[in-house]
Amino acid sequence: MSASAVVKFEALADRRKKEQGEKTFTANFEIVSFKDDIASMEAPIFSLSTKPDHMLWSWTSVDGKKSVTVAPGYFGRATQHDKDVLIYCASQIIAAINAGEHPPQIIRFVAHDFLVATKRGTSGDSYLLFKRALNRLKGTQITTNIYTGKVRASKGFGLIDSWSLIQNSPDERMVGVEIKLSDWLYRGICAKEILTINPNYFLLRKPLERRIYEIARKHVGRQELWEIGIEAFKTKCGSKVKRLRQFRDELKIIIKENSLLDYQLMLTIDGKVRIYTRDTKHFANRLVKKMKG
Repeated sequence: MSASAVVKFEALADRRKKEQGEKTFTANFEIVSFKDDIASMEAPIFSLSTKPDHMLWSWTSVDGKKSVTVAPGYFGRATQHDKDVLIYCASQIIAAINAGEHPPQIIRFVAHDFLVATKRGTSGDSYLLFKRALNRLKGTQITTNIYTGKVRASKGFGLIDSWSLIQNSPDERMVGVEIKLSDWLYRGICAKEILTINPNYFLLRKPLERRIYEIARKHVGRQELWEIGIEAFKTKCGSKVKRLRQFRDELKIIIKENSLLDYQLMLTIDGKVRIYTRDTKHFANRLVKKMKG
């Protein structure tokens, strides 16, 4: 994108800010590390389907303490790939906080910057897909008892409260957008309830791969491994396949492709899923400490 287009976008955004009287944050930080919010890593909020998903979805944790109900909007339920928008916003807000700023809930950015940062294309179709993602994020309604920033949401809410177009280019591509994050998500980000993710996360093309990666990132973390029953894992992933055998086959493909970045996946003979860290040095050190008691 040309420098003149960016300057024009910023001028229009500043004018809009003055007209509306709302505080906005211009996301122009070079992202050193990408951040994912812990709350949405915990629960299977996003659809794994590559087709429009209009089914109501509910999930409850194994211990019964956490639950989420997801109601799709007109454009369908937000997808695992749509989550890239929230990761980008979270990463920009954390970068601003680390720089000593106090970014507000409304964030504006150049669409091209988002597409490049999340390793997407920059063709006309990419901008169209981005707009569709924003529509799904706005329309998808969440009801949950999961706390963010030590506060529990007392009402249903969208993944984003609103989005608006700041400027179109002459060829009608989206240049700049403003997004107002939900209170639930914004609280969690500002409380730094986030984890750093591998930048190559955006190169994972299968929604299930992405979901398994973020589960591994949250639950393995800096441990050596994490284990869960395969049925509970299927539910936690948000998989809608009817037969457990089909889900197991999908996992076997991922195991064969060995694509989970920092982690390795395996199936045990007693019906469990085991995820290991690829950090062999850390893995060995943890095992030695355990053996020493």
